[in-house]
Amino acid sequence: MSDPLVQPAPPPYQEQAPNYNNSQGPFIPDDFKYSTKVISCEPEVRQYFMNRVYSILSAQLLLTSSFTYWATQSEGLQTFITDHIGLWLFSTIFALLLCIALTFMPRYSDAIEITDEGTEQESTRVPWYCLTKRGQLGLLSLFTIAEAYSISIIALTYDEQTILSALFITTIVVIGVSLTATSGKFEFALESAMSVYYWLNWGLWILIGIGFTSLFFGMSSTVDLLYGWFGAILFTVYLFIDTQLIFRKVFPDEEIKCAMMLYLDIINLFLSILRILNHSNDD
Repeated sequence: MSDPLVQPAPPPYQEQAPNYNNSQGPFIPDDFKYSTKVISCEPEVRQYFMNRVYSILSAQLLLTSSFTYWATQSEGLQTFITDHIGLWLFSTIFALLLCIALTFMPRYSDAIEITDEGTEQESTRVPWYCLTKRGQLGLLSLFTIAEAYSISIIALTYDEQTILSALFITTIVVIGVSLTATSGKFEFALESAMSVYYWLNWGLWILIGIGFTSLFFGMSSTVDLLYGWFGAILFTVYLFIDTQLIFRKVFPDEEIKCAMMLYLDIINLFLSILRILNHSNDD
């Protein structure tokens, strides 16, 4: 007969590996969600973050290229676009406003508090402009649609061969720069990267200033070519620095903002290359 005071031995402990492959993505601890940047997270979390960024970016580029291709092939859409130039101006301004909103919007997770019981509790003072992930995706979708419409009318001013050549060159440059930036062989110190970013922003303002001035005074053929080369170099460096910074300076829940940054770099690089190739064809 067994002794009632003697309890059976507990079953042997078996460590269970975390599941990083479920449909909801990897488990991200609270310190990773709210206060730890991507570079300090576990490798699985960094990989999941990278997959999310490039999945969103791929969807944006696919939507933009598909709409642009449709605009170049459909006479009905071409007629609609050329007959409604005001809509193009509206979409450009709308995309700019959405870009500013997504860039400076505070993180929604900053408004989430962790209670003593370890549960998440939404703060009662969440600003109206602090959107959830679904809301941010909605704004990003509207931004991408507006950008696609704006780019389509620009593409109509170029011949199809020039567009395809610019698309091919842009793809090669983006793949090469992205692989180089993520390889770690040419990694900038964070302070150096931010210093380069400072001068890149000045270069961007110069580019904007020249473009705005050309609306009133025009642009010579030589200046137009130099403008294209300056833009191509500028946004290539932007793409390199942004690719490094998004894995070192942001938090795991900012993949939407990061995808938008890379999208803008690639789109502006494409437009600059398009300008260069068009100038070469004119010669």
